[in-house]
Amino acid sequence: MCTASFVSDAPARPLRRLMRAGTVLAAAAPLAVGAAGQSWASTPILRWTTGAPTPVTTLTLPMAVDSAPDASGIYFAFYTTLESGTRPYAGFQPKPVDANGNHVLQAIFSSFSADATTADDHCTYGADGGAGVSCAVRFVYTPGTMYSLVLKRAAVSGATQLMSGDVVETATGTPVAHIGSFSLPSASGRFKSADQGFIEPYLSAGCGQRVTVTYGKPVGTEAGVDHTGGLPTATDPSSGSCLSTSSTATGRGQQVTVTGNASAAAVGRTA
Repeated sequence: MCTASFVSDAPARPLRRLMRAGTVLAAAAPLAVGAAGQSWASTPILRWTTGAPTPVTTLTLPMAVDSAPDASGIYFAFYTTLESGTRPYAGFQPKPVDANGNHVLQAIFSSFSADATTADDHCTYGADGGAGVSCAVRFVYTPGTMYSLVLKRAAVSGATQLMSGDVVETATGTPVAHIGSFSLPSASGRFKSADQGFIEPYLSAGCGQRVTVTYGKPVGTEAGVDHTGGLPTATDPSSGSCLSTSSTATGRGQQVTVTGNASAAAVGRTA
């Protein structure tokens, strides 16, 4: 069983699926968000649903990293849309091993809303070079083990609501790591029951990597009732990406292999 193991060096900041490169000035926090790399406009697209008939207060989004280089470069992200239309996102990034040689994942939970505020020391102000809040944590993981992003509208107090993100071991529900939390206007509302996501080479190194992950079935929880959706799907854009995907449904979930093409990235790169 994996237990939380926090890595002290500052994690690299994720990028949205936009043609942009830049940096953020990070606050002095234990897991401050740091320098960013290159990103390409076209990436493989993820589609997922909880099957819930209404918006939900909690989203549980499972994924296992089956095999990956112990290096930064690729981001497996879920968009989540709130009732107001604002779109927080969350996901996982493989990272270099820690000082003890353990495999490491970085979990992300971020908002691009200019109204987002935070008092969480896992979070910093700024998202992708603009307004918002970015939260991140690194933890030791076991390849092939399913971990879930648990995203909640955790509390509503007057004009604000608290959004929280955590990682749990999917099979047991054992807490693994706290990603972070931020506040939004209470009118932002709950999570919509279905959305998309992306698989992004947020560093140019990602275009030379091969990673296999397995997506589990998303769960939406509202009024104490769990709604479980089907397996997510991943499709490639018609052009412009240095990544290609192949996928198959297995007994564990939807297994997706991402294969980079560094030469294609060199042709399509935009500063």
